[in-house]
Amino acid sequence: MQRAICISGFFCWVAAALAGAGAQEASAPRITLSQDFWNFGEVWHPESTSLTLVVTNTGNADLQIKDVRTTCGCTLVEPGRKLIPPGENTEVMVRFNSEGKQDHVESKVIITSNDPTKPTVEMKIAGEVKRAVKRTPLGGLVIRTLDGKAGQVGSLRLENQMPDPMRLRLVRSSLQDSLDVEVKEVTPGLAYDVVARTKHDLQPGAVVRGSLEFDTGLTKERQLTVHARVQVLARIETSPPIIYLDPKTATAPSERSVSLHYYGAAEFKVLEAQSDRPDIQVRFQPPEPPTGGMERVTPKITALVRTTVSLPPASSIPPEGALIEYTTSDPEFPKVQVRVTTDSQVWRATIQGPSEGPLKPM
Repeated sequence: MQRAICISGFFCWVAAALAGAGAQEASAPRITLSQDFWNFGEVWHPESTSLTLVVTNTGNADLQIKDVRTTCGCTLVEPGRKLIPPGENTEVMVRFNSEGKQDHVESKVIITSNDPTKPTVEMKIAGEVKRAVKRTPLGGLVIRTLDGKAGQVGSLRLENQMPDPMRLRLVRSSLQDSLDVEVKEVTPGLAYDVVARTKHDLQPGAVVRGSLEFDTGLTKERQLTVHARVQVLARIETSPPIIYLDPKTATAPSERSVSLHYYGAAEFKVLEAQSDRPDIQVRFQPPEPPTGGMERVTPKITALVRTTVSLPPASSIPPEGALIEYTTSDPEFPKVQVRVTTDSQVWRATIQGPSEGPLKPM
């Protein structure tokens, strides 16, 4: 009899626990989006298009919007409110900006909330960006080389997408002292190659940035600006070249990835990795061959070393920053350094390189 009571009591306890869990589940917030996909169709560069995304709380407890962000190509207007009672909603204005894009594009809006079943939800974005003049590669004219001697060559193709013939002329340049630029007609009225050659020797690590401005002769996109960049790589490059900790958001310890790209012919290893601060620790993996898109990078990466950097909060980094130093097996490049900074201007200057000079008539 006592055994029966014990068993009965056990099942009663289980039933009560399940009932409590069910009640807790029933009182949870639920996030629902008015749509999970936005196909904006076609837009002409550099036009923008927008959508109002409605976020509704279909649960039985307050919904807290923790974060709303987007991948490339969009800007967001913050939701009207971030605390949404059950049965109510708020709006997020999403604007897709086609500046710098062409052909098929994709992006996402990502929303994080306190919904226990769907803490992160996404709305995917896709469409076509039409341009009067298509550029290949999209990023502009790039000379990326290991050889700093004068005469390094880069090219860009510009193709007319309009019914009228294109008559391409270079009218202004900010790189007259650095590049010789030639415009070659490939298909009359339709396609041109822009070929650039460096005028002077450059040291490893040198970066030159500028712009070329063309007159296309077309009604649409008559003035066309192309960014140009010359980069002389060192045998060992780090990606990223600098770590930025935002004092407003990096309030807790975190980890960042830093990769070492090797362009030499010899076997490459990282022998040691350390920092000038004890609260920064570095772990590294054995070298591996490049995969995916890195296999197609020019010049070719011959070895890749991935490292994980454990960092303290931004408040622990001094104003002058901190250094991470890698010891390598390459006798000509035995030490490679990566700076950690909380200064956004230092970070931006390192990432972008020197500023562009003024455009001058040709």
